[in-house]
Amino acid sequence: MDGLHIVLVALLGVASCSHDWISGSVLEATVRPGDNITLYCDCKLSSGVHIVWYRNCSHENQPSLVLSTKDYQKIPPRFHFVRNFSSESYDLLIMNITDSDEGLYYCGTEQQTVEDAKYFNSKTVYRYGNISTRILFNSSSDPSGWNENPVLVESLMVFSPAVTILSSVISFILVYHFCLKTDKQSQTDTKGQRRRDQDEDACFSRAVFRAQDGQTHQ
Repeated sequence: MDGLHIVLVALLGVASCSHDWISGSVLEATVRPGDNITLYCDCKLSSGVHIVWYRNCSHENQPSLVLSTKDYQKIPPRFHFVRNFSSESYDLLIMNITDSDEGLYYCGTEQQTVEDAKYFNSKTVYRYGNISTRILFNSSSDPSGWNENPVLVESLMVFSPAVTILSSVISFILVYHFCLKTDKQSQTDTKGQRRRDQDEDACFSRAVFRAQDGQTHQ
């Protein structure tokens, strides 16, 4: 089945990777069986730098997960790296969600550096992003397709005032044009009534004049 495709794009700006483990925002996404979800990475690619995705287990029976862009062959079938050219990174797409995908996901970078070129000593430097996403699994069926998704609720809270203001402006314009049209129609009706009154007065005057003229001839 085609699952709900949820794209989590943090409206916090693109933060650079830090040397320590994540200490920034933790987003929560509630998903249902079969959903697809794309997780946003705030770390950037560069020469010799690889993107790595991590998952901290949510319970003792769930293994942790480490996915690196330099080891595509080790990526599970339902997980896909999605190149994000705007952020110069790789987002993580998880397809056909199951309860085994619960956990805290975050991305980082991995870079091999040379400490001593003479003796070919090298070390691996790991850095981590400032944004993480906690996936929560909801096994109950919801025909309406709505979930208690904090990201969705936050988006609605952001855009609802703008929609309300726009609706108010449109309503004001419509009422203004209606009143303007009614006023013009009222003016037209008033002019028409005056014209009819003048015509009736003219007809009455001619009738009186003819009556007087007939009496004179008698």
